[in-house]
Amino acid sequence: MKMPLFIRGNVEYLIPMGQRTFRLCEHPWLSLLAVMATLLLLFGLSGTVIFGLLKLPGDSPTAQVAQGVSPFILMAFLIAPLVLRLPKGKRTFGQYLGDVGLSRIQPFNRLVLLALSCYVILALSQIGASFVYRIFEGQPINWSFIRKVFDLSRDLPPGSPSIFLSIPSIFEEVVFRGIAVTIFLSRYSERKSITFSSLGFGLLHLLNVFSGRELVWVTGQVVWACTIGLFYGYVFLRTRSLLPPMIVHYLGNFLISSLTGYIQTRASIEMQALYGVIFSLGVVPTTLMILWTRFFSSRWLVGQATPA
Repeated sequence: MKMPLFIRGNVEYLIPMGQRTFRLCEHPWLSLLAVMATLLLLFGLSGTVIFGLLKLPGDSPTAQVAQGVSPFILMAFLIAPLVLRLPKGKRTFGQYLGDVGLSRIQPFNRLVLLALSCYVILALSQIGASFVYRIFEGQPINWSFIRKVFDLSRDLPPGSPSIFLSIPSIFEEVVFRGIAVTIFLSRYSERKSITFSSLGFGLLHLLNVFSGRELVWVTGQVVWACTIGLFYGYVFLRTRSLLPPMIVHYLGNFLISSLTGYIQTRASIEMQALYGVIFSLGVVPTTLMILWTRFFSSRWLVGQATPA
């Protein structure tokens, strides 16, 4: 029976069957399960420290940001590369940053332009949802309504801490695109890798049930998180950089309350979930952003794009 090879430097070693070292990164689904379970544990620990030991108030923006961002930072920069050895096994920290796309920021201007243009598509989809719902109500599209839809004061400081509360979304991209997509690429095609990582990303949002949100709304959130996760994974693979999905994800979370405020204040929870799945963060913007990313990268990121 042919034994597997282990290569160190320029020397090849034969490893007897049954003695090969277990590597978590070679088991994508087990790796995703380990990441998800560890995140759940980190959320519990951070909540215990922030709200239990430090006794910070639950409505404090500082506490909310710390609770949201600390599990992802610990996972992305400590546990995944140094403990779990994900996504590619034992690597130097510099190699790890390259593996997950954090050190790939060139061509910077074009990557930022791609991200901002994709966000414009996302924002227009969210605005469009309000127009569609207004028509569904049988109400006129007048100047008063338009001013209300484009009023961003709901998310802008000093009236809102949304600019800070959206920071965790940046680090979610490191975990679910940089790490998870890269893990699945070791065994699966790009399309399957994007789909599987998006599934994990969506299921994580089930945690919002414990924040008191309605089950229907949380179910909708899981669906639209899975859906828009397809775009985040796609743009990551097309550019091999986390910069575009980080920017779009952050901006999408930052201003969404303002841009969808009309629906949130007038529609039922069921309608809010439905419009979220279709317009706000769902099928329409995801499809349009993927098509735009494909067009943009094929013309202005030649040599950077992959056939995702």
